[in-house]
Amino acid sequence: MKRFMFFLVTATLCISFVACASGTSKARQALEQYIEALKKSDFQTLYELNSVTQRKVALIYRGAEADRENNLKNNFEEYKTLFNSIQGNEVSHAVWAEKFLFPSDSSYSIISISVEKDTESKTATFRKRMIARAEVKVSYPNRDTAPTYGEKQIKEATYVGILISGEDVVRGIQSKNIVSDWLFKNINIKEDGITYWPAS
Repeated sequence: MKRFMFFLVTATLCISFVACASGTSKARQALEQYIEALKKSDFQTLYELNSVTQRKVALIYRGAEADRENNLKNNFEEYKTLFNSIQGNEVSHAVWAEKFLFPSDSSYSIISISVEKDTESKTATFRKRMIARAEVKVSYPNRDTAPTYGEKQIKEATYVGILISGEDVVRGIQSKNIVSDWLFKNINIKEDGITYWPAS
C-alpha cells in the first residue's frame, strides 16, 4: 500500500511538472511571437495574441451569427486604427503602448518565465485561473529609437510581462475560437532594472 501511494504521489508530481513545463514553453512561444510582431509592426499577429482584442472577439462569437462577420471586421479595424494612432515613445500603461518598448533595432531576452495561479482574479476563488509571468530584458542600441521613462531615455531595462490563458480570455466564459493557448495581457517596467542613456 505504501509503495502504491509513493508511486501515485510520484506520478502526480511528474504529471504536474510536465504540464507546467509544457505551459511555460507555450507561454514563451506566444510572448516571443508577440514581441517579434511588435518589432515588425505586424498588427495581424498582435491582434490574434492580445487579450483585449480577443476578449472582444470571444464576445462577438457569443452574439448573433448574422452580425458576426461584420462585427469581427469592424473590431479588427477599430483596434488597428487605435494601434496606429498611438504616438510618442514613453513607457506607459496605455493600450498598445508596448509597441514603443520593442523598436525594430532593439534586442531582448526572456530571462525567466513561470506559470502560476492568478491570485488577483475575481474568479480565482471558484475557478483555477493561471497566468504566465515573464521577465524580459531589452537593450536599446540607438538612443533615437529608445523609449523614455521619467523623461529619460532608456539604454537597457527589465520588464515583467503577463500572459493569460486563451481559454479564460473572458472571465468565467470559455471560448473555442481563440487561436492561442496564451494571450498577452500587459507588460510593466521594473524600477530597479533600468539603465539610462547619459544626458546629452
